[in-house]
Amino acid sequence: MRKLEPLDSIFLDMERPTTPPVIGGLFMLDPSTSPGSFVRHRDILKYVGDRLHIVPNLRRKLIFSALGIDAPRLVDDPDFDLEFHVRHIGLPRPRDRRQLKILVARLMSRPMDLNRPLWEMYIIEGLEEIPEFASDAFAVLMKVHHAAFDGAAAGAALWAMTQDTPDESPSPPVEPWQPAPIPGAIARTTSFVSEGISQLVSNLRSIPSLGGSAITAAVSAMEDGGKIQMAPKTRFQNKISSHRVFDWVVFTRAEANEVRNGLGKPKMNDMVLCIIAGAIRRYLMEKSELPESTLSAICPINIRGNRDPTEGGNFVTVMRAGIGTHIRDPLERLAYIADQTVRGKAQAEQLGGDFAGNLLALYPYAIRSRAVRGLSALIASGNIQAQPANLIITNIPNPAGGHYLAGAKVLEYAGFGPVVDGLGMFHTVTGMDWELSMSVTSCRTVMPDIEHYMDCLTESFGELRKLSNVSRTAAALGKSRANARAAAKPAKTAKD
Repeated sequence: MRKLEPLDSIFLDMERPTTPPVIGGLFMLDPSTSPGSFVRHRDILKYVGDRLHIVPNLRRKLIFSALGIDAPRLVDDPDFDLEFHVRHIGLPRPRDRRQLKILVARLMSRPMDLNRPLWEMYIIEGLEEIPEFASDAFAVLMKVHHAAFDGAAAGAALWAMTQDTPDESPSPPVEPWQPAPIPGAIARTTSFVSEGISQLVSNLRSIPSLGGSAITAAVSAMEDGGKIQMAPKTRFQNKISSHRVFDWVVFTRAEANEVRNGLGKPKMNDMVLCIIAGAIRRYLMEKSELPESTLSAICPINIRGNRDPTEGGNFVTVMRAGIGTHIRDPLERLAYIADQTVRGKAQAEQLGGDFAGNLLALYPYAIRSRAVRGLSALIASGNIQAQPANLIITNIPNPAGGHYLAGAKVLEYAGFGPVVDGLGMFHTVTGMDWELSMSVTSCRTVMPDIEHYMDCLTESFGELRKLSNVSRTAAALGKSRANARAAAKPAKTAKD
């Protein structure tokens, strides 16, 4: 029995029917590399079942305390049913890429069953009208709840389901899985009360350091006359609906690295933020909605350290950074973003990675749970105008291997994240060894034309690519001129 940490439980407290906090990924797969060149549903059931021991949270469910006196616990599900979690469906006609994105968005819109382990997997067949893939290609969507998995843990769960080679087998469990017995009601209540008191006492000792960290970070975050800059109001700060929209665009790693090299090798994360900022600038300008001041992004930072991500949980802090949407010139915008991310990381380090968790733990669960729910309702009402950020951008590192699932080769991969009232746009940047995938999750009312926004992303990337070509040409021209000047100089003669 494992108690949810404060950062874990907050995703349960803020959940509303329109805002299920689900994250995960979508694989596009080619079965021609699998044994027999095809994959059956029962093959995938066995394949997933053979790997459940790698990610313990896949067989754990929530139990809640009486009257909500302490955070929920994760316990082994004695009635675990693999076929409930792994589902086989067909893509409706016209079975093209657009229909696939609509189906995935609908599946992401559904809240999860909190009485079962917090994940679902959908095997999606019928992709024959997507010309980039073979007619028998299929997709796998894996969806997990943020209370049990952060981005790194969700990635670990996804990649635990993959193979480096088509016929690779996982290491077997040390012993067959047997669910641990769930404590009775009295034992659970005693545990909830005693652990809650122990956690509170432990975190009270951290008040002095928490206060010092908060003051230091707040001072460094102040700009322009001693005021902490809030994010401007945009369509992304509106109340969101229950209807998700989802789309992604893929660039090759080779062309992304070529652009980066041509721009003088900025940090890849900064270049990605610049691409996204350019796309948002285009998108909002066309709607006459671009604010004069920069939009700000929240970027999660993994602070798990040496902890095993397959154990699940949320171990993140966040960096807040302006993304330069008010700057027309992409190179100036890139320089601005580089400065902002340095500042943002420094402020996150000054707070300390465990600041948010320790701060939340200062308050008894019953109080903070109600406070979070009340704040979520207040934001949804539109009565809070000032927001710290406009969108979320997360970067999930691509795996070193994991190119096959049930023997089928991974062709494309895209991730998705949750949107909430006041933060109605979520970018996930990830991919494979050969691709850079940039995906967007939003809702139909906030972004009814997400396909056009993906065009804006492509155009923003193309803009940087042109500038990188100019930079390379200028550098090559400068080098050739220098060589020509050196060759034109008379040779020095030695003095007698």
